[in-house]
Amino acid sequence: MNARVTPTADLERLPADADPVKIADLMARDGGLVLEALLSRSDIDLINSELQPFVDERPPGYRDHHLDDDDFYGANTVRIQGLARKSRTFVDSLLLHPALLALADTVLLPYCGDYWMSQAETIFIGPGNPAQELHRDDLNWAFAAQLRFPLQISVLTALGEYTPEIGSTMVVPGSHLWPLDREFDVADARPVDLQPGDSLVYLGNLVHGGGHNTTDRWRRGLYVSYLVGWLTPEEAVPVGVGNDVAATLPRRARELLGFSNLRQPSDTTGAGAALQLWQLDADDLARNKASFHHR
Repeated sequence: MNARVTPTADLERLPADADPVKIADLMARDGGLVLEALLSRSDIDLINSELQPFVDERPPGYRDHHLDDDDFYGANTVRIQGLARKSRTFVDSLLLHPALLALADTVLLPYCGDYWMSQAETIFIGPGNPAQELHRDDLNWAFAAQLRFPLQISVLTALGEYTPEIGSTMVVPGSHLWPLDREFDVADARPVDLQPGDSLVYLGNLVHGGGHNTTDRWRRGLYVSYLVGWLTPEEAVPVGVGNDVAATLPRRARELLGFSNLRQPSDTTGAGAALQLWQLDADDLARNKASFHHR
């Protein structure tokens, strides 16, 4: 990539079918951008309808307030995971979106043999929920973050209204280039407006945070991230999906969801060609016919 060096005041916007190299160059410069109309209106409606029963069952915040940080995750925010089990449209239309996979190929594959999904969840911010603390997602892997190359790509997609008043995501353009110990100033954070179906796509070391919802409505955002395959995902993805559902999914989806071993970089002979991560019985999990009778 031929990354430029001076970030823009606000993140740029491109159509979802833009050249992935151009998208990657903008991400290298600014830390992120908006891909417009990544999801169609019909896909949004399907995802919302498929997830709504689970959202209705899930109270805001965390069930055990002694173990989890509602100040960070949101006391009036509904987060549900295991989305590949709960919404087939999420898998087909978002997780496997050609634009996102082409971008992940461009940004992540130079640093890994393959990547997989780190996490997917609803981030539905309710009325009155305060702004989230600014942070970098890559600090889940604090030691690896010091390598200063891309570890993950995060994607936040609007499933409804997504404006500053309702809690749109705040970002600090260019902060992915800062030293990791540099302090954040909330005055530098800018809200990102999205239309339903638009996606904020950003590198995991970009400083960002959820906004303050000052309305009486819910901000409906859907998050998914792609992570280099030699790091542990944030979500226990296969546990949430299950073999029965994984058996019905396309092979690439199974790979992204952790139902396959992970190939390593380019060695073609010797030990380097044989070594793989996430093995089971020295065979590819995706070929385990006891679990995956649909090919």
